[in-house]
Amino acid sequence: MRIELKDENQEEPKQIDENDIHNKHESDLTKKEKRQLEKEKLAGMGLGAKLGYIWAYYKPQMAAIVGVIVLIFAAKDIYDNAQIETALTMMVIDSYGMKQAGAEEAVENILGIQDDPYQIVTVDESLRTEGDGAALESYSQMSFTTKVAARAIDVLVGSEIYIDSFENKEEYFANLRDLLPEDVFEKLGDPEDPYSISITSQELASELEVAYEPIKISILVNSEHTENAVTWISALAEMAD
Repeated sequence: MRIELKDENQEEPKQIDENDIHNKHESDLTKKEKRQLEKEKLAGMGLGAKLGYIWAYYKPQMAAIVGVIVLIFAAKDIYDNAQIETALTMMVIDSYGMKQAGAEEAVENILGIQDDPYQIVTVDESLRTEGDGAALESYSQMSFTTKVAARAIDVLVGSEIYIDSFENKEEYFANLRDLLPEDVFEKLGDPEDPYSISITSQELASELEVAYEPIKISILVNSEHTENAVTWISALAEMAD
């Protein structure tokens, strides 16, 4: 009979603790155990490795969170834009300047809406005349015709030669004798031409950045903001030189 002697230096085989989370298959881990393993992994990583691990592991969740945030801000912008109303749109012919925001602010102050984020004034200074100034350039004329048809202009500001070049003014402009306070029309209006007022004002010329004088102003007959247009023109009487 052969007898084998046990080597005293031979290590006993290690017993596997099936309850040790490090020995469990991932599918057998509870959520709490998975979080514990993740913490242990992160504890042994450098900063760069941690960021890479977090991004790789949580990328879908982080992308979803970012997507939700983007949707929230987009929804807020859509809501805010839906609340904005145009109080007055002015078309200034042959403006030479770049201070459109300043002109809009001046009109907003007159209308008393300077602190209302949902009421805006638009001053369009994009149209140009050609030749002697009695007619618009072809592109400007197309733009003007389109905007008038779309009721996108309330007030037209131009030189005397340009405004007076309109034939059949009653088809374009409102009768200001019927709209303006009597004292304002007497000061700025012309009984022979009730479709525009005329004003000489260095202050107004500076605000609108125009070089011509007098400045003639008309209200479009299809304006949707006639009351605000009248309020603005009435305030101009105090600015007249």
